[in-house]
Amino acid sequence: MTYTPQQQSRSSHMQWGLLAPATVILGGAGLVFLGGAQEHAQNGASGWGVALALSAALGIWGLLAFLYVLNWRAAGVRAAMAVNPFIRPRKGGFLKGAIIGTLFVVVLQIASVLIGLFYPGLEQGERNFFFSVPTFYLTALYTVFPIAPVLGGIVGKLWRSTSI
Repeated sequence: MTYTPQQQSRSSHMQWGLLAPATVILGGAGLVFLGGAQEHAQNGASGWGVALALSAALGIWGLLAFLYVLNWRAAGVRAAMAVNPFIRPRKGGFLKGAIIGTLFVVVLQIASVLIGLFYPGLEQGERNFFFSVPTFYLTALYTVFPIAPVLGGIVGKLWRSTSI
């Protein structure tokens, strides 16, 4: 008698019903921001407005891509659990994610100061903006309001729980 292991495909465990509304909502929002960037560029608005709208579109689409990757990884865990019921998702990962989230904000602060120092052609007011405003508000993301550590911790926990 030949034993053939039960095959479970990853795509059969994907949760397409959850991804479809997210794709419609986030994909549409990304297109709106992309259209806004194009409208700003055609009407001669500042380059900062165009860059801000483009970065918002890319950020929204990045979030959508992250949701697809998490769903793909979770489908792999569900497929493995269907074959072997002793497999359990891994736990933990919050602290590591919180540290990475905080370090990401610190890197953004350092980048803002470096832009203010070394970017050629900035006037004094623009240079002062890069020194004070982003560093001040980004500091609030991990001191006053712990947004960066909490979001990073949640992402770290989700990432670790979707691995075997």
